[in-house]
Amino acid sequence: MTLQDYIDALRRQWIVIVALTVLGVGAAFGYARTLPPEYSSTAAVMVIAQRGDSTNELVQGSSYVQSLVQTYAVLASSPLVLSPVIEELDLDETATQLAKRVSVVNTLNTVVIEISVTDTDKERAQETAAAITDSLISAVSDVSPSDAEGQPAVRLETIAPARMPQAPIGPNTRLLTIIGAAIGFGLSVAYALFRRVLGTRMTERSDIAAVTDAPVLGEIVAWRRNYTILSTMLRSRDSRSAESFRALAANLKYVAVDRDLRVVMVTSSAPHEGKSSVSIGLAAALAESGHSVVIIDADLRRSSVANALQLEGAVGVTSILVGDVTLEETVQHSESMNIDVVAGGATAPNPGQLITSHRLRDLVAEARDRYEYVIIDSAPALVVSDALWLADLADGVLVVARSGKTRRKQISAVLSTLKSTHKDVFGIVLNAVKRNESSPYYQPDVPTRRWPRSSARKSVTATSGAAKSGATESRVEDAPDA
Repeated sequence: MTLQDYIDALRRQWIVIVALTVLGVGAAFGYARTLPPEYSSTAAVMVIAQRGDSTNELVQGSSYVQSLVQTYAVLASSPLVLSPVIEELDLDETATQLAKRVSVVNTLNTVVIEISVTDTDKERAQETAAAITDSLISAVSDVSPSDAEGQPAVRLETIAPARMPQAPIGPNTRLLTIIGAAIGFGLSVAYALFRRVLGTRMTERSDIAAVTDAPVLGEIVAWRRNYTILSTMLRSRDSRSAESFRALAANLKYVAVDRDLRVVMVTSSAPHEGKSSVSIGLAAALAESGHSVVIIDADLRRSSVANALQLEGAVGVTSILVGDVTLEETVQHSESMNIDVVAGGATAPNPGQLITSHRLRDLVAEARDRYEYVIIDSAPALVVSDALWLADLADGVLVVARSGKTRRKQISAVLSTLKSTHKDVFGIVLNAVKRNESSPYYQPDVPTRRWPRSSARKSVTATSGAAKSGATESRVEDAPDA
């Protein structure tokens, strides 16, 4: 992953980052408000050597005292000093617990020791600091070596008695709030990055590039859930979604520069990934540039193209394969999209056998002769084997993956499955990509509107035995929105 990938991952999870940061601030602030106030009282003592009779003795005494200051600082928080204080003040704690509230500081290059005590009661803080000072003076007198006259060689002198604190020193609400914000921000960033690194769903081109060398021919920008492919391609011609279909059609022409790529099979790994919408959008973009295009809905189990284009779906591919009608009699023309459509037809009890019949091969061959581009909408390749049979009739295969839904292992599996057909998967389309940024080059999508049903180029009901038998319209395989 590149630095830009990490930045994009953080940008996509900005709501989580903001929410957890605010939650951390609130939790830390609330915690700080529950803590009792803390007071601190400080006393200071000086380590003094007994006066010497000569200058040499004074210098030696000063050096001796300097070497003992750190030792006496440690002694101030030891049980030798604190235990008498606990007995004197009748404190309900051990010497170890009291030592956690005692802070002893020796300023650099001085013989002064500062003793600070924190407590939730300011009077008790003063009393404890004073008692520790007195106990330390007594302990130093006991442990200090004696001179020739039996006097301690070192003594402590109080230079600043413990005072009553006037204002609390804690809790530090600001510091706790900052810490809470930092923890919340850190957790949210870790969540966003781990989700990006460990996530198994496809969200952008780099995810596809990590599992296959097949090029990404297009990223179809998602439109709102209540919009349709019709409104996107017609009333929102300048929207990002419509333009992404045009880009896909242009890339298809670039791929077909050195190959015959007129019959394209569109499939996906699983249902509801938008393969039918991509088929329609691609056909409409090709027709918009002046090409004759036909869509053959070969998903005989859950056909959806006719329903998406508001055409008759009871007569179509299945009717041709059983010999009831011809291609010319079945083709319907969508005036709004300027494309021809062969619907899936009535649901057959044996779609697998129909897909493998020679009549389907003849149907595709006839469509190739009549049109510049033939788009075959196939069933998902990992669900049924229909796509494996249809791939042999096409010049190439286009695989659709849905952003945020299709997993990496699904892409790997569908490519591996199609590899057995020895047909080239010339590209992958990443569908339903979210693009929230605005641009003066694009117009927003417009609300959906009911479009009148297009009239069939040929009558598709008079000669259809399936229609005569009261076959129902085909079901919708995937939503017409991207």
